[in-house]
Amino acid sequence: MDPAESEELEPRRSERRRRRRRRRREQEEVRSEPVDALSIARQLAGLVIFGLFFLFVMAAPLPMGANRDWAWSPLVVIIGAMVLLCATGLAGREALRVSPAESTPLLVLIVCFLFFMGWVLFQMSPLAPPSPAGKYYAEAAEVLGQTVTQVPSLAVDASRDALLKCIGCAMVFLIARVLFRDPLWARLMLIVFAASAIIVIVYAVYMSLATHSCYVGSFLKKAGSYMQNDRCLPSGTFVGSNNFGCFCGMALIAALSLLDEGRRWHRRSDQYEDDGDGESAASLIASWLSGPKIMIIALALFCLGGLLLSASRAGFAATVAGVILLLFLLMRGVSRRVSGGLTVLALVVGLGVIVLAGGTFLHKMATVASAGNLSRVEIWKSSIEAFRQSPWFGWGLGSYNDIYAVYQSLAVIVPNDKAHSTPLEFLVELGIPGALAVFAVCLIPWGYALVGALAPNRYRYLPAAAFAISAVAILHSLVDFSLQMPAIGFAVSALLGLGWAQTFKPEEAPERPFASEDELNYM
Repeated sequence: MDPAESEELEPRRSERRRRRRRRRREQEEVRSEPVDALSIARQLAGLVIFGLFFLFVMAAPLPMGANRDWAWSPLVVIIGAMVLLCATGLAGREALRVSPAESTPLLVLIVCFLFFMGWVLFQMSPLAPPSPAGKYYAEAAEVLGQTVTQVPSLAVDASRDALLKCIGCAMVFLIARVLFRDPLWARLMLIVFAASAIIVIVYAVYMSLATHSCYVGSFLKKAGSYMQNDRCLPSGTFVGSNNFGCFCGMALIAALSLLDEGRRWHRRSDQYEDDGDGESAASLIASWLSGPKIMIIALALFCLGGLLLSASRAGFAATVAGVILLLFLLMRGVSRRVSGGLTVLALVVGLGVIVLAGGTFLHKMATVASAGNLSRVEIWKSSIEAFRQSPWFGWGLGSYNDIYAVYQSLAVIVPNDKAHSTPLEFLVELGIPGALAVFAVCLIPWGYALVGALAPNRYRYLPAAAFAISAVAILHSLVDFSLQMPAIGFAVSALLGLGWAQTFKPEEAPERPFASEDELNYM
């Protein structure tokens, strides 16, 4: 090695030795402290909360994506219990505190969510002024022969259910905000989420062999009866293959984000610490590919296989966008040599995936103008017409199924309970005021996750992962309804809470040697 380079590396080595000595002394001090039974009990209770939350993340996708009342309602009860436990401070009292930088955005977020809840309750209230829904209540009263109270919502019971799911998502966000201030727990959250995808994909492969993917449990996905030669698109534990593809894409990005373990940021040079100065990109990549990283890459490829099995075009496009966002955020501050090598590697892998992609996926990609897509366009047209009839009051949260039956196009004879565009469906159901509040509740945490990913922080890959993974579901929901699946909605809420917690966590204290320079030289 060049003597000049050796002199440049010597201060870093000395700093690492000082850090190791400091950690050794702190560990010895911890061992010498007396055992506190109450503190141990509190720590065990905190571990139980973490365990319950991780179990919740893994179990939510299993019962048909939690898209049935018997599945999501018990999950909401469990979420409420975890909120109460977190409120007692068992998961860490420090995490309950609100920093000055967090106070204003958190207050705005709470106000937006409270406005959304108040607006939904307003739609369910007879105190609301007359709305376009009044004529349908009048027709119902004439048919039933009795007085029917008129409210803006066409289906009050459906509004209650949908509101309860939204409250569940808000509570998941608050729990994640408390639990994932520690980078180690936040990283474990990404691991657990990616592991849940393994279960879902394995089940998809099993059902593909057993029933050609036409069943999810005992539920028959296709219309009519099942014949042995019938074929359906794999959907894992979800009913729809598109939702399955979105979930696999989210897990793929979670696995890719685990390849980054965090690096030191030099504030003066605005660059990351790179211990491989002077080495080639090939040698850096070779030394970087350790055993655990090879396992993570294998997990990412497994999730990619699930995405291709789903044959979801929108899911694939949203995943590609999420991967690009993740790579852009993680490569900031990395040397051009390393970033260039990783870019070439990503392009080679991407081309290989396109060549090896299944015939079903390539065929579906080639049939963009199919009848199914044209029917989706007709659904959007009917939704826009319903929105125009009640742009301010809406038709009630969860009432899309009822109002779509009124404006359904004659070109689409199949009943439909989703707009296949979550923003458009919220506009139809809530009107402009309520929809804007919902958009703010989603976009504010997402934006602050991006702020955390752009900040000079050693663990900024965590908010970057939260932003990129959530981007898959948010972008996919522009043309589908993945965010309305409770399992995906709960996962996105947890990831946004993780990104929020990592963005507003206390700054790392500057590392100082535990002894003076003279003492260090003497040692």
